[in-house]
Amino acid sequence: MKQTEMSGYLKMITIGVGVLLILFVFWFLPLVLQEPLVETAGEGGYKGTCTLIWISAVPAIMCLVRFWEICESIRRDESFSRKNAWRLKRMSQYMLVDTVLYVGFLVWFFLSKWYQGSVWLVFPVLLAVFISVALTVLCAALSHLVQRAGEIQEEQELTI
Repeated sequence: MKQTEMSGYLKMITIGVGVLLILFVFWFLPLVLQEPLVETAGEGGYKGTCTLIWISAVPAIMCLVRFWEICESIRRDESFSRKNAWRLKRMSQYMLVDTVLYVGFLVWFFLSKWYQGSVWLVFPVLLAVFISVALTVLCAALSHLVQRAGEIQEEQELTI
């Protein structure tokens, strides 16, 4: 598979993930959570939860933008570059922001005693924390690997 072909497939996946993310965050979650949250936490709790979900979508969308830039550099055959390492590091930082948001939400969840009315609501929040932590670590590790690969590539080009 050529770089341009791989870049095209990755861009299509990025668009698909972006569309699904927007539908999930702005339509599906508010619709599904409305009844249980209004019963458990009231209208204010529901609106606060929706606001948190919408805010947490911003770093995820920013990650998709950075990933699009990585796809573009793959197309230009510049996969192992300092810019891509920086982009991956930035993606890691965005996901860390999401992790902090969801951990804060989990603390708020327990302090406001929502768990008494709907214990099942803890699971999606824990899942969001786990996914955010996993993506934070994954992006940080990939950033380091791309940085090292870029250094090795530069050394190799200098010796030839």
